[in-house]
Amino acid sequence: MKTKFLKHSTLILVLFTGLIFTGCKKDKKASDDLVGTWTVGTTSFTSMIGTMTLNQYITDVMGWTAAEALAYTAIINQTIQQSFTGTITIKSDNTYTSNLGGDTDSGTWSLNSDGTKLTINSSSTGIQVIDITEITSSVLKIKLTNVFSEDVNSDGTPESITVVADITFNR
Repeated sequence: MKTKFLKHSTLILVLFTGLIFTGCKKDKKASDDLVGTWTVGTTSFTSMIGTMTLNQYITDVMGWTAAEALAYTAIINQTIQQSFTGTITIKSDNTYTSNLGGDTDSGTWSLNSDGTKLTINSSSTGIQVIDITEITSSVLKIKLTNVFSEDVNSDGTPESITVVADITFNR
C-alpha cells in the first residue's frame, strides 16, 4: 500500500513540476516583433484640406483647371512619397534611430499594452503617436496621421490639412 501511495505521489509531483515549468515559460511581448531594422516597403496616403481632397480643393476653391490641379497634386504627392523611404531601427532598450526621406533622427519609443499604439519621442520633432495596424516578424504596417494648419489660399485664415499615410515596413 505504501508503494502504491509513493508511486501516486511521485506521479503527482512530476505532473505538478511539469505544470510549473510550462506555466512559467516567458510570454512573448508585443514589442518582441517590433525590435529590429525595418525598411519602408509600400506607402499610400491621402491629403485633405478641410473636408476636400487636395485635388478637389485646388480646383473648387483655388479655381485651377483640372489639368493644373492634377499636375500640382502629382508634385505634392511625389514630395510626400520621398519622405517615406529609408529605414528605422527599433532597439530593445526603447531607443530608435532612423533615416527616412534622407533625414536622420533618433529618440525613444514605447508601445501600449495591446501593441496597437507606438509612441515615438523624436529628438527633432517631439512626440508622435502612430497606429500599428499589423505586426509580424517580417511585416510592420502603420497608419500615420499628421494634422496641421496653413493658409493655403492666402486669405488670412489657416486651413486644416490632414495627411494620412499607410506605410508597410519589411524586415
